[in-house]
Amino acid sequence: MNTIVALFVALERGIGVIVLTLVRVIARTGRAVVLALGAAMQRLARLPLRLRSGIVGLLVVAGLAAGGWALRDGPVNWYEAEFGRRPLLKARSWYYRLDKVDPDEIVRVLADVVVMDHAVNGGRDALPKVQIDKVRGGGGGNRQVLAYMSIGEAEEFRFYWKPEWTNEKDKAKLPAWHKAANCAWPGAHAVRFWHPEWKKLIYGGPDSFLARIVAAGFDGVYLDRVDIYELFKHELADPEAEMIAFVTDLAAVARRLKPGFLIVPQNAEDLLRYKHYRRVIDALGKEDLLHGANGTGVRNKPEDIAWSYSRLKMLLRDRKPVFAVEYLVSRDAIAEAKLELTQLGVVPTNQHRSLDGRDPTLPHFEDKVTPGTPEHTKANCDKSNAW
Repeated sequence: MNTIVALFVALERGIGVIVLTLVRVIARTGRAVVLALGAAMQRLARLPLRLRSGIVGLLVVAGLAAGGWALRDGPVNWYEAEFGRRPLLKARSWYYRLDKVDPDEIVRVLADVVVMDHAVNGGRDALPKVQIDKVRGGGGGNRQVLAYMSIGEAEEFRFYWKPEWTNEKDKAKLPAWHKAANCAWPGAHAVRFWHPEWKKLIYGGPDSFLARIVAAGFDGVYLDRVDIYELFKHELADPEAEMIAFVTDLAAVARRLKPGFLIVPQNAEDLLRYKHYRRVIDALGKEDLLHGANGTGVRNKPEDIAWSYSRLKMLLRDRKPVFAVEYLVSRDAIAEAKLELTQLGVVPTNQHRSLDGRDPTLPHFEDKVTPGTPEHTKANCDKSNAW
């Protein structure tokens, strides 16, 4: 019965698209099209009934096929959402923890989705699968556990980083994919993400970052620095397409290793304009939607919020969730933001900017120099070395 209903929904929407398309064509091209259509209808009326019926039937079938193809995502999104093919869609809360990762502590957190680093010992040694299974079973039930992975920046503490790369002045020793150090996040380096050697490190082999994450038993990845493509507008003909291709290829490899593996990029919401990108991903993480672009706790400009949300709505209409994180430090502001984000239809959380699990409302004297905060960037960096 559900299949029949889905077919009728698709058919109804397809016919609607055909009619709407005809109306738009006529409105744009004007009287000439109306006259041409009228002449065509007159010629059709003079044909024998059997031939006329056949032509009309072919036109109807072609129109239905065209409409169905144009709206093919609608029934798929409906079916997968209604029949539980999208486990993240059920989430009403999430937890974000990258530093000082302690599975015994995280397991007690009440959250439907956990985003955490895959490793301990400074981010170099992958957690054993038994620990990830333990985290998955916490929080009151079977939840999704995603591993953080930066695909647009290399991190000095990762297993793939070589000590000789740390001295940026010695360019002869730097890998070809290295771009520049990010002052806003000490120890992070922008990369030419399309470079084959970088792809190999991230997802292209049995010892890749992705392979380590899959082997540890995670349900998916949370991809950071997808927005790094914006740095390469003068180096690439189409940086957006290159980044979409990167995420698409990574997703294909991941799902071959583990069917159903979840792909959740963070930020770079402008890429949501592309339907083929929205098909590949399972959700999106969004930092600082409401506050934080110009200072900790500072409300973003209305037009900036509206612009970001206009992109996020494209994914929400596809029945895929958005996970928003704010970095607020007062209880009232946190409560207000949670309510507002929930009303916008996204899943909220609030964390300390360091993402180390500490309570953001407690006083911390070092907050204004915490890496990643607008205050730190303004005090130590400029537009040429921070992004």
